[in-house]
Amino acid sequence: MRWTNWYTHPGDTRYRVFSFGALLHANEFSADLDAAGIEYERHEEDGEFLFGLHRSYFKEALRLNHLLHARHRSNFIPDRNFRWALLVFTGAVVALAVYGFLTSL
Repeated sequence: MRWTNWYTHPGDTRYRVFSFGALLHANEFSADLDAAGIEYERHEEDGEFLFGLHRSYFKEALRLNHLLHARHRSNFIPDRNFRWALLVFTGAVVALAVYGFLTSL
């Protein structure tokens, strides 16, 4: 089981492979790589879109990969009111802890 969507090419360790399950993400990643001037090979296998690129481009490609996922991520807590309530509650707990510390001196 892979935790990330990239791995070292099993046949040639000089290359890294990025995999995407959605065509939209694959097309955006392809456009990002083209814009950055990174050479790559694209392949589709079993409904998975694979991009192979040389390890010298890995750091920049990984940055583009992270930015791609950041553009398509959803909020951790989707409800705006609940986010604010949680923030206020956390602030109150921290303020209570600071007050307790200061009064115990």
